[in-house]
Parts: sequence; C-alpha cells; structure tokens
Amino acid sequence: MMVIQKEQFSIYIKKYERLIITICLSFTKNYFDAEDLAQQTFLSAYTNYGKFDGMNFKAWLTTIAVNKCKDFLKSPVRVVHNLSDEDFEYLEDLGDSPEEKLIKKYSREKIHSLCGKLKEPYRAVAVNYFCEDIKLSDMAKNTGQSLKTLQTHLYRSKKLLKVLWKEECM
Repeated sequence: MMVIQKEQFSIYIKKYERLIITICLSFTKNYFDAEDLAQQTFLSAYTNYGKFDGMNFKAWLTTIAVNKCKDFLKSPVRVVHNLSDEDFEYLEDLGDSPEEKLIKKYSREKIHSLCGKLKEPYRAVAVNYFCEDIKLSDMAKNTGQSLKTLQTHLYRSKKLLKVLWKEECM
C-alpha cells in the first residue's frame, strides 16, 4: 500500500481544484453542490490513494469526480420537483411578516390604551370602532343611539386620539 505525503496531496488539490469544480459544476449546474462534490472527490482520492496505479493522477481524479456527480444526480434525496405556476399560487404567503405582526400588535395595544384615556361618550365609540371592529350601524342598533350622533362621537374621538398619539410619541 502506497502512502501519500500530505504536502504532495495538497499540491494535487491546488493543481486540480478548479478542474474538479468545473467538472462537478457541469453536472450539477449548482456551485454549492459542485463545491461539495469536489470536496468529496478529493477526500475519496485521499482515502483510496492506495488503489491508485501511479500512472495518471489527473485521469484518476476526474474519474472519481464524474462518478461522484453521477451518484449525486441519481440520488433519491436529490430529486427535484418542479412546481407549476398554479402550485406557486397555493404556496403564496399572504400573511404578514413577523415584523408587520409585531408592529400591528404594538399599534393595536397602543390604540386600545389611548382609547381608554378618552372620556365618555368618546371612549365607548372609539373602543368599539377601533378595538372591537364594530361598525357604527351595529352600534346604533345595539345602543339605540342615532347613527348621526355616533358619527359625530367617532369624528371627535379621532381628533382626540390624534392629539394623544402625538403626545405619546414625543
């Protein structure tokens, strides 16, 4: 069994690294997979150096690379499933990002807090409208107040909330 010197093998790696990555890239069409396969090629060559006949290291190394690539492409783990445009529609994320969720939660909490600072009758209208998402027409039915009165209270509560919001932000 032949023992290869580490220095000698590192010279081989430097000499053939680009060739092996190029071969692997031509098979995989993906630089990261090609890099992994090139690394596997050199590792395999190093561990199996005793099987090398000493004739043509470049040919032996490229054969290992080609075989690693063929095995990789046949691997069931690597099976690529192409999605149609219709499939992408089902995958589309229509939800808010984590940042947007946090901002909305913070805003809801702040609005609820500010609505609680209002005096009646503005507090009730503001809480129902902004925090509970109750329409003015439903409030009118539930409370017996006229829609026009509730609209006026909502208009005034918006003005008061705007002032409170500015005060809190300063």
